[in-house]
Amino acid sequence: MAIVKMSEFSLFAFDIKREDLLKTLQNFGYVHFNNLNEEFEDEALSIEPVRDSQKITEVEAKLSKVSSAVNILSRYEKKESGLKAMMEGNKTYDFKELEQIVADSKYMEYADEVLDISKKKESLRQNIEHLKAEIVELTPWKNLGVNVDLIYDTHFSDISIGTVPKKLKDKFLEIIRDQNNLYYEILNEDKTNLYLLLITHKSDTEEVMDTLKNVSFSKVKLDGKLTPIEEIKIREGKIQEYQKEIEKLEEELTDKVRYLEDLKLAYDYLNNIKLRLSATENFIKTEKVVYIKGYIPTEKLEEFEKSVRDALGNVYYLEVKDAEKDNPKVPILLKNSAYAETFESLTGMYALPKYNEIDPTPFLAPFYTIFFGMMAADVGYGLIMLLGTFFVLKKFNLSPSQRKSIKFFYYLSFSVIIWGFIYGSMFGDAVKIPGLVDPATDYNTLLVLSIAFGVIHVFYALGIKAYMLIRDGKALDAVFDVGLWYAAIGGAILFLVSSMVDIPSILSTIGLVLMVGGMAGIILTGGRSSKSIGGKIAGGLYSLYGITGYVGDFVSYSRLMALGLAGGFIAGAINMIANMVSGMGVIGFVLAILIFIGGQVFNLGLSLLGAYVHSIRLTFVEFFGKFYEGGGQKFNIFKAKPKYINLK
Repeated sequence: MAIVKMSEFSLFAFDIKREDLLKTLQNFGYVHFNNLNEEFEDEALSIEPVRDSQKITEVEAKLSKVSSAVNILSRYEKKESGLKAMMEGNKTYDFKELEQIVADSKYMEYADEVLDISKKKESLRQNIEHLKAEIVELTPWKNLGVNVDLIYDTHFSDISIGTVPKKLKDKFLEIIRDQNNLYYEILNEDKTNLYLLLITHKSDTEEVMDTLKNVSFSKVKLDGKLTPIEEIKIREGKIQEYQKEIEKLEEELTDKVRYLEDLKLAYDYLNNIKLRLSATENFIKTEKVVYIKGYIPTEKLEEFEKSVRDALGNVYYLEVKDAEKDNPKVPILLKNSAYAETFESLTGMYALPKYNEIDPTPFLAPFYTIFFGMMAADVGYGLIMLLGTFFVLKKFNLSPSQRKSIKFFYYLSFSVIIWGFIYGSMFGDAVKIPGLVDPATDYNTLLVLSIAFGVIHVFYALGIKAYMLIRDGKALDAVFDVGLWYAAIGGAILFLVSSMVDIPSILSTIGLVLMVGGMAGIILTGGRSSKSIGGKIAGGLYSLYGITGYVGDFVSYSRLMALGLAGGFIAGAINMIANMVSGMGVIGFVLAILIFIGGQVFNLGLSLLGAYVHSIRLTFVEFFGKFYEGGGQKFNIFKAKPKYINLK
């Protein structure tokens, strides 16, 4: 239950064997490469970075095609029902199986076929949209009873069609009355325009057009030769033809769905190829030799060496040494028990530990579980969580990350149930069960319990800090920075309790002595890093001021009581409303059931969300703030994260 011990390796091999080596290492997986281009910049050594930009570009082009083909075919796939599909999940392969299947597949031919059909279909759709736009342009001119081409080919007169804004209709009619050399007809009108036919003698056309500028007359040029109605019918016929062609192409795409599985496998395989090629950019080489450096888990050293031998035979040079404890570049891989590993996502959410720190995951897990259960506390809600997660874990084909997430809530469900029994809550007060504490009346007890958990949590964090200091040979720092705070805070608590509870006076005296002694020690040692006496005293006083932060920390734990009470009271209010309407006959009974189910589901979601967020807050701020810094970089396993499969 700790940070996985790492070994640093340096490997020299012939560049012509690089591809074979990377394939083997990718199958092995547990390799984290260093970027050697940042370490070696000496041109005199004839060292140059490895560049596979052209190959990466080629793979990315294939990925783009395959991805597009998958997206297209997915629209035509007949998928199983949601629950059944979730239960089946993604198929699982190891890297060799994936590589063999894809090698035997004509996936690029499949992708090209799908994209070609899709391109034809898209072209037809564009044609349809163009025809629809033309129909929209022709529709206002339906009442034009002559062929379109005739109105542009006359000898003595000019025939024009165009529009005038409808808001200028009265002004247009007024102008037109004074025009004896013009024939006009309003063919159509809508909310915005008048659609006009104008006939003038050629000698008068220019004068008339100048006059019509006053009413914003705009000439229109129609495409086609026949009447607008006939032109519209022709376009509608073409649209029907194109739609039939599209239907045939969609049938072809439906038939091509049989390619979908191969294309999905190819996508995940190509992503691994891209990762492999991208990894080479971390390497450097001479004319014939490539130099690779990185990290592997020490426990997998033997397997790593075997992988190198399998790829390179005996023609290589490999040097392995233990990773330096204080090297910030050492990548972090965590290894915990089945229970604690489900909480690793919380550690990663905050920050991975540095290699010289400790993994806080197994320490945060039990407290997080207790706090979550105390805030969500309800037997009914816990049973829903337990049965739901148990069913998913048993019946669903989950990826490793999905399984961890479900197990996280599976473990938390037990705490919710236990605290539900402590509070005597099952869907609020819907089911009467005896409890050890009644939240409605014993809220002071719950408040004291919450603060007590806070004290234990914070003191535990300080204990971890002390362990780390002692481990690093700083025993005095552990006494000054932890022991004195134990004395000051513990003594203050004991002294405060003695003033509220009847306990032996000797305990009160002990508490006072510890408090005063601890505070004095903090003042004397808190500024010990300063060189001047004034600086030491000022630093000590400032350190003692930090006691106000501890008070704030302890008060923060009152949320354990507050959220537990809130969830119970909301559940009780839902039950009360459901009970009130249940006496209104059959309709009231049905309505009561709906209110109960809907309200409890809502409260379940609200309680779990609140417990999840506030337990994280108590962990990150009050707990981690006392001993944990973090900032380690993640160990990048040499396998791409699959999208469509589970990769072993």
